[in-house]
Amino acid sequence: MRVTGLASGIDIDEQVKKMMAAKRVPMDKMSQNKQLLEWRRESYRELNSAIADFRYNKLDKFRLANATNVFSSTVTGNKTAVTAEATLTANQVDMKVRVEKLATQTTATSPALADSTTSKTKLSELGAVGNADGKVILEVSRGTGTPIKLEFSKDDTIQSVLSKINANTDAKLNASFDEASKKLIIKSKDYGADPFTLNGEFDTGIMKTKTPEGNLQIGEPAKVFINGKEHNPAQNEMTINGVKLAFLEESGNEESVITTRPDGNNLIGTIKNFVASYNNLINTLNSKVGEQKYKDFPPLTSEQREKMNEDDIKKWEAKAKSGTLKNDGIINGALLQMRSLLWDTSTKVGNKNLDLSSIGITTGEYTEKGKLYIDEEKLQQAINNNPDEIAAMFGGTKEKDGLFQRMYDRLLTPLTSISNKAGTSRYSADPTLSFNEQSIMGKELTDLNSRMAAFSKKLKTTEDSFYRQFNAMERAINKFNMQSASLANFAGQ
Repeated sequence: MRVTGLASGIDIDEQVKKMMAAKRVPMDKMSQNKQLLEWRRESYRELNSAIADFRYNKLDKFRLANATNVFSSTVTGNKTAVTAEATLTANQVDMKVRVEKLATQTTATSPALADSTTSKTKLSELGAVGNADGKVILEVSRGTGTPIKLEFSKDDTIQSVLSKINANTDAKLNASFDEASKKLIIKSKDYGADPFTLNGEFDTGIMKTKTPEGNLQIGEPAKVFINGKEHNPAQNEMTINGVKLAFLEESGNEESVITTRPDGNNLIGTIKNFVASYNNLINTLNSKVGEQKYKDFPPLTSEQREKMNEDDIKKWEAKAKSGTLKNDGIINGALLQMRSLLWDTSTKVGNKNLDLSSIGITTGEYTEKGKLYIDEEKLQQAINNNPDEIAAMFGGTKEKDGLFQRMYDRLLTPLTSISNKAGTSRYSADPTLSFNEQSIMGKELTDLNSRMAAFSKKLKTTEDSFYRQFNAMERAINKFNMQSASLANFAGQ
């Protein structure tokens, strides 16, 4: 704490403060520039999050094949034996399906164990005899391949054994314990012709598949008739005529009739979600690049803040933050890229060229800056007339990407540009992730902080110099006053 001005009567602190005010102008300017840079970086992060959310959480789902499927299948007749799901490649051929036999799994079943057996019963309690090393071995063989060996100890419980069998991906088995029948059941994960055999102490002591007590049932493929022709899928499902069929039970005397037709509901739902998400994104981007900039409202200095109340500070800063990305090149570029993709999306139907506007998707007034609108009736009619072509416009084909995939790819460009400039993540919509300080703006802030730190030291040195000068003046005045008092005292004598 400094005690000043005792000799001169001058408020030295106030004088130094006034003298330093001019010296602090460059520091205040750097502080304001830093604040503007930080606000601008935060604005970039906000828009990066919006674009990334649209790309990874919206477009990523829209571009999936089932999102643009325009076909649906219905089942009449026997509705419990078969389910049907149309795919993009459905050819609208009607099918009559009869399930004569379901595919089965190769299944090994142990004899009934003791009534007191539970999932916590140890192998030693079941009479399992280990090998010379005390291990209880289970070997799983398929064809001529190398057997899969699983090892257990006598202290392993039934539950731990089941867990080890199920966790072994090479064995490809599902093991369970039926508490009602007190039997161990081991099934192949695959249906149909996937036979396995069991060997080792676990089989000879517990499963006993090679004795009359145990049982090993070899799996068989399904037997189904589709439009009179026999098919034998290994699993209880197959895709035919572009329709995924699942076989649930034997048909009996009644066939299942599968009818596939375009209805457009699925694709229209996807398009509506896309348009809503797209409109929300461009509204966010447009509002930021069109935001008014108030040049007369720079960031407040610390001294200015001290003289204002909280409400005034909030109102000032709201205007100071406004327009941080006005007419930003990266964001305007992203908007232009998305609009150009919409303009370029079309498909050839005979001699006609269908674009988005011709199927009911149009933009609003110029002042709405690219907002999309849907005429659902017109879109439904277009899908009914040309289902494959309309689906391809959005979902694409093997030869050509659709709108969703092309927009997904194109949006990586602005995300990369924002990431390089502001240090955001181009692969995440999380707005809480830390900035990469090696980005352009990160380096600018680092440089600015270094210059501010150096200038702060310089200001401290200048301030100390002013105080030293005033202190020297105080000492000189004090010395003069002492001499004057001494002379006055001498003259009075």
